[in-house]
Formats: sequence, C-alpha cells, structure tokens
Amino acid sequence: MTDFERIILITVLIVVLVTFTLVIVNFTLDRKKTKNNTEIKNDLKQMETAISRLLNSSLIDMANKVNNQLLSSGDLANRNISELKEKLYQTINDFQERMNNRFNFEFRELKSTIDQRIASINLIVEERFEKGFKDANTTFIDIAKRVEVIDEAQKNIQLLSQEMVSLKNILSNNQARGAFGEYQLSQLLQSVFGVNDRLYQMQYTLKEDAENVRADAVVFMPKPNGMIPIDSKFPYSAYSQLFENKELTKEEEQKIITAFGQDVKKHINDISKKYIIPPLTTDYAFMFVPSDGILTLLHSKLVNIIEYAREKNVTIVSPTTIIPLLSSFKAFIIDSERNKYTSLITEELIKLSKEFNRFSDDWLKLSKAIDSVKKNSDQVNTRVEKIHNRFHDIKNVGLESGIGESEEIEEIEEV
Repeated sequence: MTDFERIILITVLIVVLVTFTLVIVNFTLDRKKTKNNTEIKNDLKQMETAISRLLNSSLIDMANKVNNQLLSSGDLANRNISELKEKLYQTINDFQERMNNRFNFEFRELKSTIDQRIASINLIVEERFEKGFKDANTTFIDIAKRVEVIDEAQKNIQLLSQEMVSLKNILSNNQARGAFGEYQLSQLLQSVFGVNDRLYQMQYTLKEDAENVRADAVVFMPKPNGMIPIDSKFPYSAYSQLFENKELTKEEEQKIITAFGQDVKKHINDISKKYIIPPLTTDYAFMFVPSDGILTLLHSKLVNIIEYAREKNVTIVSPTTIIPLLSSFKAFIIDSERNKYTSLITEELIKLSKEFNRFSDDWLKLSKAIDSVKKNSDQVNTRVEKIHNRFHDIKNVGLESGIGESEEIEEIEEV
C-alpha cells in the first residue's frame, strides 16, 4: 500500500470517528431533553473538550504515524529506487548485450547473404557479359560476312552496270543487235539439241546465186518435210522509244506503235519471200525476236500484225516460246528415226529369238550331262566310302582275324 492510500485511509477513519461522535451526542441530547439547559451546556462543553482532546491526540498520533510511515516509506523508496536502478542497469546491460549479439548475428547473416547475392550477381553478370561478347563477336562476324557479300554485290552491280552500258551500246547499233539475236538463238538451239550439225546448223546457205540467201539457223526435219528456216530480227528502235520517253501522249504512243508494227511487217515480208522455199524448206518459217517484251507488245496491241504473219506462214517466236517448239521438233525427229529402223529392229529381234532357242536346247543338253556326271560321281563316292570303311575294319581286326581279312579282301576285289 502506498503512502497516499494510507493517508486517505486514516482520513476516512477520522471522519467516521467524528460522525460516530456526533451520533452519540445526538442520542445523548435525546435522552436528556428534560434536563435544564445549564447541565446540557456543561455536558456539551465537557463532551466538546473530550472530543477536542481525542481529536488532537488522534491527529497527533496520526501525524506521528504518518511521519514515521513517510520516513520508513522514504527509506524503503530509496532502497527500492537503488534496487530498481541496479535492476534497470542490469536489464539495460543484458538487453544491450543481447541486442549486440543479435545485431552481430544478423549483421553476419546479412553480410553472408549479401556476399552470396553479390557472387551470384557477379556470376550472372559475367555470364551475360560473356554471352554478350560472344553475340557481339558473332554479330560482328556476320556483319563482316554481309559486308563482304555487299562488296561482292557492289562489284556485281558495277559489272552489271558495265554490262548494261555495253548492252545499251550493242542495242544502239544495228549490226550489234543482229549479232546479239543470232548468239541468243544459237544458245537456245544448243540447249535443246546440243552440238549436233545433223539436227541444226547456224548461218545455213539456202540458195547460192546472185542473192546468196542465208538463214540465221535451220532445223533439219525428216524427209519429206524439209528444213525449218529461222531468221533473227530485233526491231529495237521504235520499241525503245515507248519506254525511254515516259511523258508520251496517247496519240504519240499510238503513232510509235504503228511505226513499230510497220517495221515488224517489213521483216515478215522479207522472211516470207526469202526463206520459205518448198520443198527445200517447210512451207513456214520462224521469225525470232530476242525479247519476250516485243512478242508481248505484238500480241497485246498489234494483233493485226500477228494475223498478217500467220497469213504469210511466218511464226513470230521469242526465247520463251521457241523452246517448246524446238523440243517438239526434237521429239518428232527421234520418233521418225525410230520408225525408220523399226523393221530392222524387228528382224534382229527375230534372229535373237532363234539364237536364244538354240541356246535353250544346248543348255538343256548341258544340264542333262551335268546330272549324269553328278549321278556317276555319287556312285563313285559311295564306292570309295565302302572301300574306306573296309580298310578301317581290317586295321582294327589285326592278325588274329586272318580268315575274316581274306573274305573282306575278296569282297573288296569283287567290288
């Protein structure tokens, strides 16, 4: 119990004591109503004096007790404070020590975790750097290869540009254009027939007279068909005007196309007149144009020229369309040659069949002879085996079985 609580308790006791005293006084007054006032006054004075003394003595005792209690409480408080300080210091020291230990442990754990994380991060970073270096190296190698390819392509472009310039120079000259068309025609014929003068020839003379008619190429067909003349033409001048000038009006374009058609028509007339010479040649000829674009233009915008060429027995072909025609001619020539020798092949097959029949008879005789030899060989093997067995038995019997030997020898001789 604290000092304050004790003081409150003592005060409550004093109040209760005074209340009790007042009750007694009231009770006494009730009993002595009949007495006179003087006695009552005297009694009240005495009682007041007694109560005062009692209160004074009680207060003095209470004060003394309170002082003593306060003194003892002060000493106890001092001791408790000292003990509390010591316990507090000890608790603080223990707490500080535990906190230090805990902090050191946590710090070591944190340091270990951080070291592991840093090591793993360093490993990942090294791997990524290594992979990055490899990828970068691979990329640089690829870039170097692509640069080489680009350089090679640049060289090819330069060569192509030079070739385009030379091609442009070729196309600008009539003789050079003719030579270019003849060379392309020669390459196409060689790709289909190979190098074979019996199937085709270049620069073949059809007539040796004042005009000296010579076709750029002829394809020899089986008799009685005759040869197919092919003449190379390259009407480039009017054709190039359609593409070099891109600001042409429709009237100008139509005018150039009409002029181009007239140029082609002139070539058709020349081929029909000069190279179609039946029965030396077939009743038709080929006009070879070394550009598919020219043939496309003729079929799309100059259909009348195509019809005119058909009327003149001239077929206009390009590098794409001439190949299947040449292939069909080659197949026709092969079939014709095969049909030419069909009777001879049949005769030879009949002779081969007779020879095979004779061979079959001889093989049958040989087979029978082999069977006979095999049969005789088996008999000889059987006799040899019997003789061998007899000699073996003689060797095992010895000298004691002389009679048996004689009999066996006689049997061997009989055999």
